[in-house]
Amino acid sequence: MRSYIKLTREDRIVNATVTIFGILAFLATFYPLYYLLIYSLNDPVDAAGGQLYWFPRQFTFDNYAVIFRDEQLLNSFLLTVARTALGTLTGVLFTAMGAYALSKSRLVFRKTYSMIGLVTMYVSGGLIPTYLLLQKLHLLNTFWVYIIPSLFNIFNALLFMAFFRQLPEELEESAKVDGSGDFYIFARIILPLSKPVLATVALFVAVNHWNDWFSSAYFVSNQQLWTLPTIIVRMLSDTAIIENMQSLPPNMRMDPLSTLMAIKYATLIVTVLPITLVYPFIQKYFVQGMMVGAIKA
Repeated sequence: MRSYIKLTREDRIVNATVTIFGILAFLATFYPLYYLLIYSLNDPVDAAGGQLYWFPRQFTFDNYAVIFRDEQLLNSFLLTVARTALGTLTGVLFTAMGAYALSKSRLVFRKTYSMIGLVTMYVSGGLIPTYLLLQKLHLLNTFWVYIIPSLFNIFNALLFMAFFRQLPEELEESAKVDGSGDFYIFARIILPLSKPVLATVALFVAVNHWNDWFSSAYFVSNQQLWTLPTIIVRMLSDTAIIENMQSLPPNMRMDPLSTLMAIKYATLIVTVLPITLVYPFIQKYFVQGMMVGAIKA
Protein backbone atom coordinates (compact mmCIF):
# COMPACT_ATOMS: atom_id res chain seq x y z
CA MET A 1 0.00 0.00 0.00
CA ARG A 2 1.32 3.39 -0.99
CA SER A 3 1.07 6.11 1.60
CA TYR A 4 0.07 9.52 0.28
CA ILE A 5 0.74 12.82 1.98
CA LYS A 6 -2.46 14.78 2.39
CA LEU A 7 -2.14 18.20 0.82
CA THR A 8 -3.28 21.20 2.76
CA ARG A 9 -5.27 24.03 1.26
CA GLU A 10 -2.11 26.13 0.99
CA ASP A 11 -0.31 23.28 -0.82
CA ARG A 12 -3.10 23.04 -3.40
CA ILE A 13 -3.01 26.80 -3.97
CA VAL A 14 0.76 26.75 -4.46
CA ASN A 15 0.57 23.75 -6.82
CA ALA A 16 -2.20 25.37 -8.85
CA THR A 17 -0.28 28.65 -9.05
CA VAL A 18 2.94 26.95 -10.15
CA THR A 19 1.05 24.90 -12.74
CA ILE A 20 -0.66 27.98 -14.20
CA PHE A 21 2.57 29.96 -14.40
CA GLY A 22 4.34 26.94 -15.89
CA ILE A 23 1.72 26.62 -18.64
CA LEU A 24 1.88 30.35 -19.37
CA ALA A 25 5.68 30.26 -19.55
CA PHE A 26 5.51 27.26 -21.90
CA LEU A 27 3.04 28.98 -24.21
CA ALA A 28 5.04 32.21 -24.17
CA THR A 29 8.20 30.39 -25.28
CA PHE A 30 6.74 27.73 -27.57
CA TYR A 31 4.04 29.56 -29.51
CA PRO A 32 6.32 32.14 -31.23
CA LEU A 33 8.38 29.29 -32.67
CA TYR A 34 5.20 27.41 -33.62
CA TYR A 35 3.86 30.53 -35.32
CA LEU A 36 7.03 30.79 -37.41
CA LEU A 37 6.54 27.17 -38.45
CA ILE A 38 2.90 27.45 -39.56
CA TYR A 39 3.57 30.76 -41.31
CA SER A 40 6.51 29.28 -43.20
CA LEU A 41 4.37 26.29 -44.26
CA ASN A 42 1.56 28.50 -45.55
CA ASP A 43 1.21 30.21 -48.92
CA PRO A 44 2.83 33.64 -48.37
CA VAL A 45 0.11 35.60 -50.20
CA ASP A 46 -2.60 33.92 -48.14
CA ALA A 47 -0.61 34.33 -44.91
CA ALA A 48 -0.32 38.08 -45.54
CA GLY A 49 -4.09 38.27 -45.03
CA GLY A 50 -3.63 37.54 -41.32
CA GLN A 51 -5.73 35.45 -38.93
CA LEU A 52 -3.24 32.59 -39.12
CA TYR A 53 -3.02 31.22 -35.58
CA TRP A 54 -3.08 27.43 -35.29
CA PHE A 55 -2.69 25.63 -38.63
CA PRO A 56 -1.64 26.53 -42.19
CA ARG A 57 -4.63 27.40 -44.38
CA GLN A 58 -2.88 26.75 -47.69
CA PHE A 59 -0.10 24.25 -47.01
CA THR A 60 3.01 24.59 -49.16
CA PHE A 61 6.75 23.88 -49.15
CA ASP A 62 7.50 26.67 -51.62
CA ASN A 63 9.12 28.85 -48.95
CA TYR A 64 11.61 26.10 -48.11
CA ALA A 65 12.13 25.34 -51.78
CA VAL A 66 13.32 28.92 -52.26
CA ILE A 67 15.82 28.51 -49.44
CA PHE A 68 17.30 25.29 -50.72
CA ARG A 69 17.65 26.69 -54.24
CA ASP A 70 20.60 28.64 -52.95
CA GLU A 71 23.67 26.77 -54.16
CA GLN A 72 25.68 27.65 -51.08
CA LEU A 73 23.08 26.50 -48.58
CA LEU A 74 23.66 22.75 -48.83
CA ASN A 75 27.43 23.21 -48.68
CA SER A 76 27.16 25.53 -45.68
CA PHE A 77 24.74 23.17 -43.95
CA LEU A 78 27.11 20.20 -44.32
CA LEU A 79 30.04 22.38 -43.27
CA THR A 80 28.16 23.52 -40.16
CA VAL A 81 27.25 19.93 -39.27
CA ALA A 82 30.90 18.89 -39.67
CA ARG A 83 32.08 21.86 -37.64
CA THR A 84 29.56 21.20 -34.87
CA ALA A 85 30.34 17.48 -34.67
CA LEU A 86 34.13 17.81 -34.75
CA GLY A 87 34.20 20.99 -32.67
CA THR A 88 31.99 19.46 -29.98
CA LEU A 89 34.01 16.25 -29.79
CA THR A 90 37.41 17.95 -29.62
CA GLY A 91 36.24 20.85 -27.45
CA VAL A 92 34.64 18.60 -24.82
CA LEU A 93 37.56 16.16 -24.66
CA PHE A 94 40.27 18.85 -24.62
CA THR A 95 38.46 20.90 -21.97
CA ALA A 96 37.79 17.79 -19.88
CA MET A 97 41.47 16.81 -19.98
CA GLY A 98 42.59 20.28 -18.94
CA ALA A 99 39.96 20.47 -16.19
CA TYR A 100 40.97 17.04 -14.88
CA ALA A 101 44.54 18.23 -14.46
CA LEU A 102 43.44 21.50 -12.85
CA SER A 103 41.23 19.64 -10.38
CA LYS A 104 44.29 17.93 -8.85
CA SER A 105 45.96 19.76 -5.99
CA ARG A 106 49.29 18.10 -6.83
CA LEU A 107 49.52 20.04 -10.11
CA VAL A 108 52.35 22.59 -9.88
CA PHE A 109 51.15 26.21 -10.31
CA ARG A 110 47.57 24.99 -10.35
CA LYS A 111 46.17 28.18 -8.79
CA THR A 112 48.14 30.33 -11.24
CA TYR A 113 46.71 28.49 -14.23
CA SER A 114 43.22 28.78 -12.78
CA MET A 115 43.56 32.53 -12.21
CA ILE A 116 44.84 33.06 -15.74
CA GLY A 117 41.84 31.16 -17.05
CA LEU A 118 39.42 33.17 -14.92
CA VAL A 119 40.81 36.44 -16.26
CA THR A 120 39.83 35.40 -19.79
CA MET A 121 36.19 35.17 -18.67
CA TYR A 122 36.11 38.93 -18.07
CA VAL A 123 38.81 40.34 -20.36
CA SER A 124 39.41 39.37 -23.98
CA GLY A 125 42.26 40.21 -26.29
CA GLY A 126 40.02 42.12 -28.68
CA LEU A 127 39.15 41.58 -32.33
CA ILE A 128 42.30 42.99 -33.93
CA PRO A 129 44.80 41.08 -31.72
CA THR A 130 42.74 37.92 -32.24
CA TYR A 131 42.78 38.45 -36.01
CA LEU A 132 46.54 39.01 -36.04
CA LEU A 133 47.12 35.93 -33.91
CA LEU A 134 45.03 33.75 -36.21
CA GLN A 135 46.88 35.23 -39.17
CA LYS A 136 50.26 34.32 -37.63
CA LEU A 137 48.98 30.79 -37.00
CA HIS A 138 47.80 30.55 -40.65
CA LEU A 139 44.25 29.77 -39.56
CA LEU A 140 42.47 32.48 -41.55
CA ASN A 141 40.36 31.14 -44.41
CA THR A 142 40.67 27.56 -43.17
CA PHE A 143 38.23 25.14 -41.62
CA TRP A 144 40.44 24.92 -38.52
CA VAL A 145 39.70 28.52 -37.54
CA TYR A 146 36.38 27.14 -36.27
CA ILE A 147 37.94 24.28 -34.28
CA ILE A 148 41.30 25.20 -32.74
CA PRO A 149 40.40 28.52 -30.99
CA SER A 150 37.43 26.84 -29.27
CA LEU A 151 39.26 23.77 -27.96
CA PHE A 152 39.30 25.06 -24.39
CA ASN A 153 36.69 27.07 -22.50
CA ILE A 154 37.30 28.08 -18.89
CA PHE A 155 33.60 28.18 -17.95
CA ASN A 156 33.12 24.61 -19.15
CA ALA A 157 36.36 23.66 -17.40
CA LEU A 158 34.93 24.94 -14.10
CA LEU A 159 31.92 22.66 -14.53
CA PHE A 160 34.22 19.71 -15.16
CA MET A 161 36.43 20.56 -12.20
CA ALA A 162 33.45 20.76 -9.85
CA PHE A 163 32.21 17.37 -11.03
CA PHE A 164 35.60 15.65 -10.89
CA ARG A 165 36.10 16.74 -7.28
CA GLN A 166 32.90 14.96 -6.31
CA LEU A 167 34.22 11.60 -7.47
CA PRO A 168 35.71 9.39 -4.74
CA GLU A 169 39.49 9.55 -4.64
CA GLU A 170 39.56 5.83 -3.79
CA LEU A 171 38.70 5.04 -7.42
CA GLU A 172 41.92 6.59 -8.67
CA GLU A 173 44.00 5.25 -5.80
CA SER A 174 42.90 1.68 -6.41
CA ALA A 175 43.58 2.04 -10.13
CA LYS A 176 47.09 3.38 -9.45
CA VAL A 177 47.77 0.43 -7.14
CA ASP A 178 47.03 -1.79 -10.15
CA GLY A 179 49.58 0.15 -12.18
CA SER A 180 47.26 2.41 -14.17
CA GLY A 181 48.50 5.79 -15.35
CA ASP A 182 46.68 9.13 -15.29
CA PHE A 183 45.56 8.95 -18.91
CA TYR A 184 44.18 5.42 -18.49
CA ILE A 185 42.33 6.46 -15.32
CA PHE A 186 40.89 9.50 -17.07
CA ALA A 187 39.76 7.61 -20.18
CA ARG A 188 38.52 4.36 -18.60
CA ILE A 189 37.24 5.47 -15.18
CA ILE A 190 36.60 9.22 -15.01
CA LEU A 191 34.93 9.82 -18.38
CA PRO A 192 32.42 6.93 -18.12
CA LEU A 193 31.30 8.32 -14.74
CA SER A 194 30.96 11.87 -16.09
CA LYS A 195 27.99 11.48 -18.46
CA PRO A 196 25.90 14.27 -16.85
CA VAL A 197 28.57 16.95 -17.09
CA LEU A 198 29.73 15.66 -20.49
CA ALA A 199 26.19 16.02 -21.86
CA THR A 200 25.84 19.50 -20.38
CA VAL A 201 29.12 20.81 -21.76
CA ALA A 202 28.54 19.07 -25.10
CA LEU A 203 25.23 20.90 -25.47
CA PHE A 204 26.85 24.25 -24.64
CA VAL A 205 29.67 23.68 -27.13
CA ALA A 206 27.40 22.32 -29.87
CA VAL A 207 24.98 25.25 -29.64
CA ASN A 208 27.90 27.70 -29.75
CA HIS A 209 29.35 26.06 -32.87
CA TRP A 210 25.96 25.79 -34.58
CA ASN A 211 24.95 29.42 -33.96
CA ASP A 212 28.34 31.09 -34.37
CA TRP A 213 28.41 33.48 -37.31
CA PHE A 214 31.14 35.75 -35.96
CA SER A 215 34.11 33.52 -36.88
CA SER A 216 32.85 33.00 -40.40
CA ALA A 217 32.07 36.67 -40.95
CA TYR A 218 35.37 38.09 -39.69
CA PHE A 219 37.96 35.36 -40.18
CA VAL A 220 36.82 33.65 -43.40
CA SER A 221 36.48 35.40 -46.76
CA ASN A 222 36.19 32.20 -48.81
CA GLN A 223 32.45 31.74 -49.40
CA GLN A 224 32.90 27.97 -49.70
CA LEU A 225 33.85 27.94 -46.01
CA TRP A 226 30.94 30.04 -44.79
CA THR A 227 28.80 28.33 -42.18
CA LEU A 228 25.01 28.15 -42.09
CA PRO A 229 24.42 31.17 -39.77
CA THR A 230 26.37 33.40 -42.16
CA ILE A 231 24.38 32.14 -45.13
CA ILE A 232 21.14 32.62 -43.18
CA VAL A 233 22.07 36.24 -42.41
CA ARG A 234 22.72 36.75 -46.11
CA MET A 235 19.39 35.18 -47.04
CA LEU A 236 17.55 37.29 -44.48
CA SER A 237 18.56 40.41 -46.35
CA ASP A 238 15.80 41.57 -48.63
CA THR A 239 18.13 42.21 -51.55
CA ALA A 240 19.46 38.65 -51.55
CA ILE A 241 15.96 37.20 -51.77
CA ILE A 242 14.79 39.73 -54.35
CA GLU A 243 17.64 38.60 -56.60
CA ASN A 244 16.07 35.13 -56.65
CA MET A 245 12.51 36.37 -57.30
CA GLN A 246 12.62 35.28 -60.93
CA SER A 247 12.94 31.64 -59.86
CA LEU A 248 9.91 31.79 -57.56
CA PRO A 249 6.58 30.11 -58.41
CA PRO A 250 4.10 32.51 -60.09
CA ASN A 251 1.84 32.66 -57.02
CA MET A 252 4.73 33.90 -54.90
CA ARG A 253 5.73 36.72 -57.26
CA MET A 254 2.45 38.52 -56.73
CA ASP A 255 3.36 39.91 -53.33
CA PRO A 256 7.11 40.36 -52.77
CA LEU A 257 6.68 41.72 -49.23
CA SER A 258 4.68 38.73 -47.99
CA THR A 259 7.07 36.41 -49.81
CA LEU A 260 10.05 37.97 -48.07
CA MET A 261 8.38 37.55 -44.68
CA ALA A 262 7.51 33.89 -45.30
CA ILE A 263 11.02 33.06 -46.51
CA LYS A 264 12.57 34.81 -43.51
CA TYR A 265 10.44 32.72 -41.17
CA ALA A 266 11.41 29.56 -43.05
CA THR A 267 15.11 30.38 -42.71
CA LEU A 268 14.71 30.83 -38.97
CA ILE A 269 13.08 27.38 -38.71
CA VAL A 270 15.93 25.84 -40.71
CA THR A 271 18.43 27.36 -38.28
CA VAL A 272 16.65 26.59 -35.01
CA LEU A 273 15.07 23.17 -35.59
CA PRO A 274 18.14 20.88 -35.92
CA ILE A 275 19.82 21.92 -32.68
CA THR A 276 16.45 21.94 -30.88
CA LEU A 277 15.82 18.30 -31.78
CA VAL A 278 19.03 17.26 -30.00
CA TYR A 279 17.96 18.50 -26.57
CA PRO A 280 15.32 15.84 -25.69
CA PHE A 281 17.88 13.07 -26.07
CA ILE A 282 20.25 14.56 -23.49
CA GLN A 283 17.73 16.33 -21.25
CA LYS A 284 18.18 13.88 -18.37
CA TYR A 285 21.94 14.33 -18.28
CA PHE A 286 21.67 18.06 -18.90
CA VAL A 287 19.53 18.64 -15.80
CA GLN A 288 21.93 16.59 -13.68
CA GLY A 289 24.96 18.37 -15.08
CA MET A 290 23.54 21.83 -14.45
CA MET A 291 23.42 21.05 -10.73
CA VAL A 292 27.20 20.83 -10.82
CA GLY A 293 27.36 24.58 -11.52
CA ALA A 294 26.07 25.31 -8.02
CA ILE A 295 29.21 23.78 -6.49
CA LYS A 296 32.36 25.80 -6.18
CA ALA A 297 35.02 24.68 -8.65
